[in-house]
Amino acid sequence: MNGGLIIVEGNIGAGKSTFAKMLAKRLKGEYYAEPNENTNPYLADYYSEFAGKIPKQGYAFKMQMHLLSRRYRAQKHAQCKIRDMGRGFVVMDRSYYGDVCFANVQLQIGLFDTRDYETYLCHHADMKVQLEPPVMAIFLETSPETNRARISKRMSENAGRKIESDIDLGYLQKLDREIRKLAQSMDGKTIVKRLEWDDDRGPAQIQEKCNELAVELELKEQSVYDFWTGTDGIGR
Repeated sequence: MNGGLIIVEGNIGAGKSTFAKMLAKRLKGEYYAEPNENTNPYLADYYSEFAGKIPKQGYAFKMQMHLLSRRYRAQKHAQCKIRDMGRGFVVMDRSYYGDVCFANVQLQIGLFDTRDYETYLCHHADMKVQLEPPVMAIFLETSPETNRARISKRMSENAGRKIESDIDLGYLQKLDREIRKLAQSMDGKTIVKRLEWDDDRGPAQIQEKCNELAVELELKEQSVYDFWTGTDGIGR
């Protein structure tokens, strides 16, 4: 295969960013980062609302709609760029598809009401028809306990987002269930790789897994166009 979009999904603290950057470098492609507090004007307010530090003001809905728009635009941009060039890989740290996992959790914890949720799903569905499936969806599967420990470690090392300190185990458990459902739903629509990622891995071990996936992609005998048009039964 000469190129395509690859998405990397997983819970908060799973190690998506590190993995996605290394895979993009191995494929000589581009890395698209997940929006953070520097690019999301609602994130800090959302976490304050989430932690009960401020009264509920609808920041969850505003933040989720902002993220949905940003992820859709990034994925659409990557899709058009790859198709126009006819080759090249883009590796995305969380995608439009993974965004819905967070929306589902917002409903479960009461930060979305039914009206918010139905509006979100309407926009999500309208956008979906404009997107092609990725050539590969990688899921780094970790236990919520591991995610919480890694978030705490990042905080102690001053390497994490301060706003993530209020994330509790219950939230991570709900998000874990939604991400695993997403992996199941994408199976059969693209190449899905579910990687057990609980053990801490050094750069050499991560690189080894990236090399393995890169070789599989590079040896696959189909073009980006063939994949997207479903001529091998994987795309549409």
